[in-house]
Formats: sequence, structure tokens, C-alpha cells
Amino acid sequence: MALKQSDAHYKALANFMFREIIEDAHAKYNISDEDMKTMCKKAVNRAMVYVNSQKSRDKAKRDAFLIYALYGLEWDDAETTDDIIKQYELLKCCEEILRDGQRKH
Repeated sequence: MALKQSDAHYKALANFMFREIIEDAHAKYNISDEDMKTMCKKAVNRAMVYVNSQKSRDKAKRDAFLIYALYGLEWDDAETTDDIIKQYELLKCCEEILRDGQRKH
């Protein structure tokens, strides 16, 4: 089902980067469902900008997106936590399922 959406990559990225993280704040700070819907729509639109910028064969066009890293100069570096390892394992399982499905067709 997800693969058939024309904007599946944008929605997947927005969900992975935003929705799963903000869900705790949704409950904790009583953010309305309508506000959550609006924020998710903005996240999907922004994910579209990122995905499309990375499709370019022009390195300068791809790297132009890195201007947004300036806002994270004081953030901690990325790290491979147990949660991230689980995410990799989930993606590997999904990849195997998709490959098996392709072989059967």
C-alpha cells in the first residue's frame, strides 16, 4: 500500500524524522489532532524538498541542502543507539520481503 503512494518517500521520511518523535509531545502537551495534522503536512512538504534536492546529479545542488546543518552546530553528533540498530534491522527485514516479492513476480 505505502509503495503505491506517489509521495511515499516524503511521508516515510517525515514519519521517521518527525512524527514518531513528536508523538510524545502530542500527548504530554495536549497538542490538538488538528495541529498535529498541520505539523505533519509541513513535515511531508519539507521532506519533499530534501528528497528532491538529493536526487540531483549535481553535487553543489545536493550539498546546498547542508545550509540547514548550521542550525545544528551545537547539537550532539549522530550515534548508533540500540533504537537505531533496531531501525536498521527493521529496514533489512522489509528489504528482504520486498526482494522476495519481486522474485515471485
